[in-house]
Amino acid sequence: MTTRDSAPRVRRAGPADVGGIVALIDSNVGSGELLPRTPEFVSAQLEHFLVVGPPGAIIGCVHLDEYAPSLAEVRSLAVAPTAQGMGVGVALVEGLERLARTRGYATVFAVSNSGEFFRRRGYEERHIPELDRERSNVSRYKGVHAKDLPAQPPVPSRG
Repeated sequence: MTTRDSAPRVRRAGPADVGGIVALIDSNVGSGELLPRTPEFVSAQLEHFLVVGPPGAIIGCVHLDEYAPSLAEVRSLAVAPTAQGMGVGVALVEGLERLARTRGYATVFAVSNSGEFFRRRGYEERHIPELDRERSNVSRYKGVHAKDLPAQPPVPSRG
């Protein structure tokens, strides 16, 4: 988990996390910040979710969603109110960027009202042409912030 004196531990989500992820996302749907996600959706996308907290007590989550072969979206970024200001969101975005690099994405973007949060992490307001066709009612009025990721260094072969 995390305390104010330690960095949050980000991990890949597992089957026991589905309920906690759905509950955390649902707590942000009423405000219009996030789109609802069903347990079936989260289960099907589990390999693309990162979380902070033990199963049953998830305090943060984020979803890496492929948009195009070199473009991925930061989705469903949520932090429990009791954990805000403790670095959970920052740790989740950094973890998502590492995951995106290992999967070969050159750019990640976020559709968010939290532009300052993303700007502090190196994201810039940018037009993403791929979004023009598919903007949802939730994302239509939010800013789009993107960040180009450095290439993943090649893994030296052992031989």
